[in-house]
Amino acid sequence: MRRVYGVLLAGLLIFIPTSGSADEEMKNPVAGDAAAIEEGGFLFQAVCSGYCHVQAEADRDGKCPNLFDCDWVNGSGTDAEMFKVVSDGVPKTEMVGFAGQLPDDMIWQILAYVRAASKCESSADAAAVAAPDAATAAAMPAHQ
Repeated sequence: MRRVYGVLLAGLLIFIPTSGSADEEMKNPVAGDAAAIEEGGFLFQAVCSGYCHVQAEADRDGKCPNLFDCDWVNGSGTDAEMFKVVSDGVPKTEMVGFAGQLPDDMIWQILAYVRAASKCESSADAAAVAAPDAATAAAMPAHQ
């Protein structure tokens, strides 16, 4: 009987959080990947800009927050918080959730682009990341 209780106790200890939550520790799996950042730029242009957010190099304000100016309206801009906002949306705003509409890998690509093109990140990728020009965008296959 002691052995059963010992096994149960050991099993319960596995589920006791030690520090922080899993969400706080979630990191973008494609961060720094040049191909993912480029794809994220195309996705951002197709999904996020136009009606809502502006591109990184825009000289105007969009009707929704600028995602490249380091002023995070919803959270502090951690990978986990950014993923949650894009996935779940923001209640009582125009920000709808994209969970179920976009696969997680596409959301991560968009977030990698936003982070790389952000004015608050000093990244070698940031200089190379720009919104796709019309010719390049036309040459890209359509996303399904």
